[in-house]
Amino acid sequence: MMQLKPFQKLEYPQIYPVPEEVHRPFWSIMIPTYNCANYLAQTLESVLSQDLGPEHMQIEVIDDCSTKDDPEAVVREIGKGRVSFYRQPQNVGAIRNFNTCIQRSLGQFVHILHGDDFVAPNFYSSYESLIQSHPDVTLIISPAIFVNEKNEQIRIEPLLSNIDGVVVDFLKIEAVRNVIQTPAAVVPRKVYEQIGGFYEPRYHTADWEMWFRAGMYGKVVTLDRQVAYYRIHSGSDTSRLILTGNNIQECKHAIDMCMRQLPEKLREELNDNKYSDITELARFLHLDLANKKLWKSSLIHAGWSLRLEPSKSSLKVYLIALARYVLYGALNFDMKFLKLKQNISDAN
Repeated sequence: MMQLKPFQKLEYPQIYPVPEEVHRPFWSIMIPTYNCANYLAQTLESVLSQDLGPEHMQIEVIDDCSTKDDPEAVVREIGKGRVSFYRQPQNVGAIRNFNTCIQRSLGQFVHILHGDDFVAPNFYSSYESLIQSHPDVTLIISPAIFVNEKNEQIRIEPLLSNIDGVVVDFLKIEAVRNVIQTPAAVVPRKVYEQIGGFYEPRYHTADWEMWFRAGMYGKVVTLDRQVAYYRIHSGSDTSRLILTGNNIQECKHAIDMCMRQLPEKLREELNDNKYSDITELARFLHLDLANKKLWKSSLIHAGWSLRLEPSKSSLKVYLIALARYVLYGALNFDMKFLKLKQNISDAN
């Protein structure tokens, strides 16, 4: 087991142990929600189809004070008394809600399953078998399947290199690129008690840093197949952050946090190319957003590409994006102005 380095100037929320007199099921399936009740029924059904009873599974929905829908009604209808429900007294944000999930968990192994994601019918039995083969594991993962609003597959993540299930070079990979989606990650509760909860100042990448930290603590194992579904839709936090470019900023912060925790030799090995993956992401999003005529967002990502990897080619891409933003942005403004003027004229 790797000795954890002190995390300078970082304070992780403390996760308190479950009182000794409380029954400890094997699983705690904690489902955070916020304004996504339209997906929650599928999430709950995917879990309940594998239900082994309250003695073995705790199932709870933790709502971050939703304002646009009623997840409690979905829990009543689908859960039929089997699923417990907790509502935050006020909105606390996604990451603090994650930490509430952990603190309210009673089981030995905690699975945080977004209220808009879902799992395959053999998810829990497969993970449990893997845990039994590696009782000292500190993080259990699998490659995820990305789906859209209609459950159509967008892409399937590849299997990580492993030996008898143990991921090879996990820290080298996860330090610079997040290869784990939250619905595919399971962590022993005792690990959370040892290393703390999710780092709340990070919003988009708190999960990334958490999985890395759990990997620092010990052994990471993976399934050899995909059994978790991660949903991408226009209302997701990820989609909103992409429009502002805050997704790249958060990725950079996560890499910096992970790199600081690595042993010096490994840190030196990775340092020169640590931003390569998120630079490629910024370039891809620059083009994708330009194709969607989202000129400002495209320009922001071109700027990130230039900042992360300064070069003549990056500068050229940025200048082209800037020209498009100035040209098409001004044109769009003129069209809106003319339409407004016409509306006023028609009204008169």
